[in-house]
Amino acid sequence: MKHLIERLLCAVLGHRYVVEIEFGTSRKVGCTRCHCKWGMHDDTRSFIPWDSELEAMYRVQGKLP
Repeated sequence: MKHLIERLLCAVLGHRYVVEIEFGTSRKVGCTRCHCKWGMHDDTRSFIPWDSELEAMYRVQGKLP
């Protein structure tokens, strides 16, 4: 129930974004309220959900532990 309320608050008020990891011109961004994660890339101006494929790509490149 708490998670549902947090997601609803983010939908109404917006996310509380924080940068979790920087990779040069890209970064992993998260919300401190609903705990959703995204990948952000400056050059392409893209902002996409952080999923297992994105995680694996950065892990293979050696940018994640």
